[in-house]
Order: sequence, then C-alpha cells, then structure tokens
Amino acid sequence: MMRTSFGLVLAAVAASALATGCIFDDGTSTTNPPQVTCATPQSYTIDTGASITHTAGVDAGYYVSYAAGGNWHLEWTCDTKLSALGCNFTGDIVAAAGATGTCYQCEPDDILTANGSSFHFDTITTSGIDGVDIVAPAGSSLSVDLMVNGIYQNDIVYLPSLGRTQNPACMPIDLVPSAP
Repeated sequence: MMRTSFGLVLAAVAASALATGCIFDDGTSTTNPPQVTCATPQSYTIDTGASITHTAGVDAGYYVSYAAGGNWHLEWTCDTKLSALGCNFTGDIVAAAGATGTCYQCEPDDILTANGSSFHFDTITTSGIDGVDIVAPAGSSLSVDLMVNGIYQNDIVYLPSLGRTQNPACMPIDLVPSAP
C-alpha cells in the first residue's frame, strides 16, 4: 500500500514537471528538444500596440511588444510558482544603429551588456519578471536569438503577430513592427 501511494505521488510530480513551461537541463538528459536554429532568420510582423496577457511566475516564456515610435519591450518570466525552480533566460538582440537598451525590473546579478546597438542578456528569473526595453529608430526591426536554460524553447516565445499569438519555429528571428 505504501509503494502505491509513493508511486502515485511520484507520477504526479513527474506529470507536473512536464506540464510546466521550462525544461531544466542537468547535463545528463538525452531527451531535450532539438536545438532548432534557422538557416536564415524568419521574419514576424509584431502588431503595434498589442501585448499578450500572462502571469508572472506561472506563464513561463518570452513576451514581445512594440509601441509606436521605436519602443520595443521584451520580458520574460519562469513558472517558479508551479515548478519551484528558476529559469536562466539568455539572448542576443540586434537593433538598428543608434538604439539604446535598458534592463527592465532586473536584479543586481542580472546582466545586460551593450556593444553599439547589439545587446546580450543573462538573467535568472523566478516568480517575477525581467526584461529589456529597446528604443530604436521608429519602424525599425529587431533580430533576436532567445534561449531558456541553454536551449531553444520556441514554444514559449510569444509574439503578438497578425492579430493572434504566434510562436517562432526556430531562432534567430527578425521582429518587424506593423504600421501604426
């Protein structure tokens, strides 16, 4: 009887871990999703003024928005309230010449480095939100390459595109704002 209860609890824990958005890699797994990269970046139109509703600490992933005038906002959160684990979000953003970037709600140990109009971030995110705000010339696009825990998880990259939420098939991608 004790083994059956323990087995059910173990199965429930495993199912819960699989249901969460983040995949955690301890370096020993051989079942991680394939590293899906694009031979050439695919373009996605980002609806100006649109955003995707999500809950910090629950809805793991990257969320992209664009406000008129060249104001890009990328934010991310982990599913720590469900999984009790944090996520390591890393990425590279390349913007048009003259763009500036600032860390959004980052902790002291989060990293955002800039090299001209190229930005690299590396954050450990749990139940809060971290992100990057990019101010670029109005109407200019961004190129992004986004990872979670060192792997591509494109199914948790959310783009408000053409009136619906899209997930990119591969990385890197180009984000092109729609006409205001």
